[in-house]
Amino acid sequence: MIHAAVLRPGRRVSVGALGRVFLRSMFLQAAWNPRGMQNLGFADAISPALAELYPDPVERAKAVARHLEFFNCHPYLAAAILGGAVRLEERVANGEAPPQIVSSFKSALGPPFAALGDGFFWLALRPVAALAAAATQPFLGMGCVLVFLVLYNAVHLPVRLWLFATGYLRAEGVVDAVARAHMASGTPFLKACGAALAGAVAARGILHAGIPGRPFAALLVA
Repeated sequence: MIHAAVLRPGRRVSVGALGRVFLRSMFLQAAWNPRGMQNLGFADAISPALAELYPDPVERAKAVARHLEFFNCHPYLAAAILGGAVRLEERVANGEAPPQIVSSFKSALGPPFAALGDGFFWLALRPVAALAAAATQPFLGMGCVLVFLVLYNAVHLPVRLWLFATGYLRAEGVVDAVARAHMASGTPFLKACGAALAGAVAARGILHAGIPGRPFAALLVA
């Protein structure tokens, strides 16, 4: 049986719709729930693309239902899966692939990308940015908060955009692209930087606390 989408080949998502999908991905966890985790956020994020690929309401409803299945990933790395899902939905809409390929893609990449994102962003980049900002507090006061936001987002936002674009352009090939980005190998380096910064910040705190023998204590802490 020939899928109806085969009769309308060449369906592609517009650049404008891709932009809306990416912006909505920023709110992936806004509708987090214990049953489907990020499924509602994922379905909402991809809906601009589905609206263009499936003009028929019945087809579109079936496509949306695919994305209401359980989904959980690191919110930043999920951008790669979201981009890949859009590309795969194009193939499904054009009759080039079965609908099951989308669900398989999401379920296969969700757990490993979650672990990668947790290690790099939550356990390495965020502490380093926070400690670097803390080191500027004596000079900038509350302005150190802005330092943190600038440092963290200067990495997080471009990486998130790159992940989404790479996912869309390469679909299943995003796995190789992420592996070549060496995020996993960069995590230990960031953690080492964080440890050094933590020692420096703690030592500075001792020097300014008026503790007896503070130079020696500060040296030990550092």
